[in-house]
Amino acid sequence: MARIAQSSIDQVVATADIVEVVSQYTELRKAGANYSGRCPFHEERTPSFSVNPTEKLYYCFGCGAGGNLIGFVMARENMDFPEAVEYLADKFGIALEYEESSARGDAERRRRERLRALLEDATGYYERVLWTSPAAAPAREYLTGRGLSEQVCRAFRVGYSLPGWERLRDGALAKGFSEQDLLDVGLVIPGKRGRPYDRFRGRIMFPLGDERGRTLGFGARTMGDEKPKYLNSPETPLYHKSEALFGLDKAKTAARQEDRVYVVEGYTDVLALAQAGVVNVVASMGTALTEQQLDRLRRLTRTVYLCYDADAAGVGAMQRALALGRRMGLALHVVRIPDGLDPADYVLSGAGGDGFRTLADHAETLLQFHVRLALTDPETARPEGRVRVFGRLQAMLAQASELEYDDSVRQIAEGLSLSEANVRTLLRQTEAGIRTRRRIASADTLEQLESRGLTDAPAVRQAGGGRELEVRFLAGCLARPEAGREAIASVDESFFATAETRGALGRVKERLAAGADGVASPAGDQETADGGAEALAEVIVRAGRERFTATVVEELFLRLQEAQVSRLIARLKLQMKGDDTGGESEELARLEGVRRRLREALRAIPVEDDSGQR
Repeated sequence: MARIAQSSIDQVVATADIVEVVSQYTELRKAGANYSGRCPFHEERTPSFSVNPTEKLYYCFGCGAGGNLIGFVMARENMDFPEAVEYLADKFGIALEYEESSARGDAERRRRERLRALLEDATGYYERVLWTSPAAAPAREYLTGRGLSEQVCRAFRVGYSLPGWERLRDGALAKGFSEQDLLDVGLVIPGKRGRPYDRFRGRIMFPLGDERGRTLGFGARTMGDEKPKYLNSPETPLYHKSEALFGLDKAKTAARQEDRVYVVEGYTDVLALAQAGVVNVVASMGTALTEQQLDRLRRLTRTVYLCYDADAAGVGAMQRALALGRRMGLALHVVRIPDGLDPADYVLSGAGGDGFRTLADHAETLLQFHVRLALTDPETARPEGRVRVFGRLQAMLAQASELEYDDSVRQIAEGLSLSEANVRTLLRQTEAGIRTRRRIASADTLEQLESRGLTDAPAVRQAGGGRELEVRFLAGCLARPEAGREAIASVDESFFATAETRGALGRVKERLAAGADGVASPAGDQETADGGAEALAEVIVRAGRERFTATVVEELFLRLQEAQVSRLIARLKLQMKGDDTGGESEELARLEGVRRRLREALRAIPVEDDSGQR
């Protein structure tokens, strides 16, 4: 496994300027030999944060936060140690050396650095074209017509791709990049006669970067009626649409400070809000928020405001976000823009940033939004329609907290012209099952059971397949990435009974998303001594040593599901022994049915011979 050489770490520490780094997050003033300012880790009126430029240490006398330069970057940027070192090395122009690296790993690392350099060059090229080329005048006029200033466009490195088939291609080749380089980052498309041509032509270009502002891909918008209206980079070794958030590098500091982030649909929404002073805003690259995107936002804040269009696509996206956000522990709200405007049109029409913030202060919770939407369904005008609407509301309430549940009952009663008592009566038949599922999902259920003297609780931990199954499943996913990505997408930590395999799960997902295989580690990866490192090492070894087929991965996935259901069944039986509140029998029957169907599916899997043939 490649590790950053200690000599390189020492060089980073010696070269990097802690005052320059910290000044990105708070204003520092000279105070004797040190610098002082307001703490970037908590809100305060009187500066209590001190930076020692000689020792490259920081300390807050208010909240107690302190450490060295690398520790500061780790805390502020939510990075691990290697990522923080690489961040500082990139910022101060230091070439890192790696130890224990393989020829393959070194080559891959150099390859990724070359691709990043190509994307940076392309970003600069598109920028220059937009502001200097006479052919880009329509693009400049379009942006000005939308009310966007040159200042904000330059801040987000907006550019323009000239019409023509080989302008970018020929320029990149002249600088020493290859056609394969261009293909690998999606800047060109293979031609029918083998000659690649520019993917982006005659479009406004928006660089899509990571948290450090490094370009990973592009979003391109037409100014006319051409189709498609938006054209994004394809999936590449660097760019993954499911993870991308436009404007994240600009939004992260303000999101932490204000403890909220706004999510909009389009690039111009981000620019318009930033121009109006609302900096903690990102675009989700379309309407469908993914788990990966929400996870990146969760590192900044637990409070997320959705500002999507009220069309079918936007509403559908917010409905999907409800369950996903709750499972991830996020507080989701919906900002309703009046008169059918999008955020950009609203702030640029005169409302400004203050008007937008006022709307956000009166935002609905996501559940309130969905309940209101359901109650305005035209079906509620007919008795049979009201029954169907009520069925949808039951499903929504299954995800509600107790407070939200009571508020929603009142909202439903008013919307359907029923008494609260009638609404609760209609819900009663499902309430027991909802309570049961909540208890089953609770992270401390076993501990609670044991504290009540139910000594059979450890048996619950033993139900299912255990560590061996979990390690083999993860190894199979790495060994067979195509099948593994599909299987692991439906898996979360609740499927894993041990802490170390839960720790390894996240790393395996990262490797599959990055296109890594199970034999070698991705370039730049450096393991730390956390709970998942040992299990991950075993997973990697087994992925390269054992024989896995797509069928084997399918079987392991089914067995993992069966193991999870078996643990839930064991846990529920134990709960029924110690807390007979009703409704558990129905839930137990449901879980038994699920397990039975999983076992039938396992029996139906064809047996393969040694060659992998069925």
